[in-house]
Amino acid sequence: MSNVVAEAVKTLSSSVNVSTGLAHPNDMNKARELFKILHEKGEVLLKSDVESVALSHGWDVSSADELGSLAQQIGEGKNPRVSGGPYWAADIYEKIVARA
Repeated sequence: MSNVVAEAVKTLSSSVNVSTGLAHPNDMNKARELFKILHEKGEVLLKSDVESVALSHGWDVSSADELGSLAQQIGEGKNPRVSGGPYWAADIYEKIVARA
């Protein structure tokens, strides 16, 4: 797994309520938007990698599984609708890369 993907999941984990997973629409949209950015930048998004990092940052098993599945779907080219937003600064990818 790339350090960038791991840092992105860490960043997402600090901006959503991990105790409720992706239950809140804004949290789901943040995840969708972030994974779309990563995919557009050529990052490989694998369910097992994202799930593992999410678990290490306090996500419960079910929510980490959902997050990993979402990431993999986007990594495979699915383009889910993001309502509202933008949820991330225009330079979020560059910030994540710098921290990775």
